[in-house]
Amino acid sequence: MQNENPDCEKQRTLEKCECENSSDNNVIGLSRFIDLTRDYGFKIVMTNEDCPELMLEFLNAVIPEREIVSIRFLNTEMLPSDEDDHRSNYDVLCVDSEGNRFITEMQKEPYDCFSDRLIVYSGGQTDHLLKRGRPYTEVHALYVISILGSRLNIEGETDDDRDCVLRRAGVTMLTTNRVLSDKLNFIFLQLPAAKRPTKDSTFIEKWAWYVREMVNYKEKPLGLDKYFDQLFEASNRDNIEKGKLSIYDKMIRDEIQIAAEREYAVREGRAEGRAEGRAEGLEQGALIKAYETARKLKAAGIDIGLIAQCTGLTPEQVNGL
Repeated sequence: MQNENPDCEKQRTLEKCECENSSDNNVIGLSRFIDLTRDYGFKIVMTNEDCPELMLEFLNAVIPEREIVSIRFLNTEMLPSDEDDHRSNYDVLCVDSEGNRFITEMQKEPYDCFSDRLIVYSGGQTDHLLKRGRPYTEVHALYVISILGSRLNIEGETDDDRDCVLRRAGVTMLTTNRVLSDKLNFIFLQLPAAKRPTKDSTFIEKWAWYVREMVNYKEKPLGLDKYFDQLFEASNRDNIEKGKLSIYDKMIRDEIQIAAEREYAVREGRAEGRAEGRAEGLEQGALIKAYETARKLKAAGIDIGLIAQCTGLTPEQVNGL
């Protein structure tokens, strides 16, 4: 029997990946609303200059102890002060009228050393919490908000802990559990814990559900309050700037392509490994391919975190390209 052309096999793998994605309405053109669990989709909607209240009301809901009157969006890429330092790239970064800062990250997939990554992310902003020459009594607060596509996995916690949509952490004394400082705060929204909204659902419970399920809606639900009506309108493909929508669509195509190439490489690697015992060589080849793909996506301006998720590389490896 004649061997099949590898390019044909790879194309079939790509088509298979597209079909699998289409079942979730995530393929371009199948959904009326963009996917807010994708970094760039979330950024498009939550930094919409025509609807600044989307981010403002969200922040006030997750941080009820602060009355945030207004916010200003900042550059999301923080260059390192030293060539050996880590470069941070946030999904959304903003500051309120009092000088408090808010980092918001969409983390769709589980991430190794996630808590350590949060420390690095917060470190990129701590220098901005106090103006030069001012006393430490004027230190502003920093909030790192993580929107998670999976539940936190912390040893010793109960199922009730894991089923909470909104969770918080801060700087406390280990011996007494007393707050040491309220200037550094970590907030987690666990999207898998969200349930279909009812009349008794809180704002955050509704928000988590609609953000998670937005791409699966064919029409805007009836009877929404003003905030969620605006959220759906801002997420509607027809209302998004063409340039931003083109970037969003390209990112989805790239993700599908990368998934197909990875699946094909794994299958080919297994076959050759069984036949020739070249597992190590194939692994190295797949790594080289991942670097090539990451380099192209980075040159195209794709988010570092998204490139890492799609290629299997770490953000540090992608940043080093």
